[in-house]
Amino acid sequence: MSPVARVGGRVLLVDPADRVLLIHERLEDGSTHWLTPGGGVEGAESPRVAAEREAFEEVGIRVELGDAAPALVTQRLWSWAGIVYDQADFFYLARVPAQDALTPGGLTDVEQTTLLGHRWWTVAELQATTEVILPADLGDILAKLLTR
Repeated sequence: MSPVARVGGRVLLVDPADRVLLIHERLEDGSTHWLTPGGGVEGAESPRVAAEREAFEEVGIRVELGDAAPALVTQRLWSWAGIVYDQADFFYLARVPAQDALTPGGLTDVEQTTLLGHRWWTVAELQATTEVILPADLGDILAKLLTR
């Protein structure tokens, strides 16, 4: 069976200390990874609108990306419940105030069972970690974006 094409909107939420917020998730096989808030485009949404919606639903942070162009576009294959997805992810950069307490605004049933937590990461921490980060080179990508 061919992979299902999917488009996602994701947001690089960066605080005043230049740390990015990542979500820690458990996968079906029991392994874990860290990734930015975001998810699949729904209906006629644009990837930017999906990123705004997902930021609130997953971490409770409201962002307005306006006419922002994607800071990054990636392609990845992943699977869930026996379905393989070929997903184009559009990442948008958003500066946000420092926040310690995060309250998701509307997790799906699946997200409620897979969410392990959140963490703010520095570029150096991303570049040094042995944890699985998506995309894998996020530390280098973020370092370049923050010097613009």
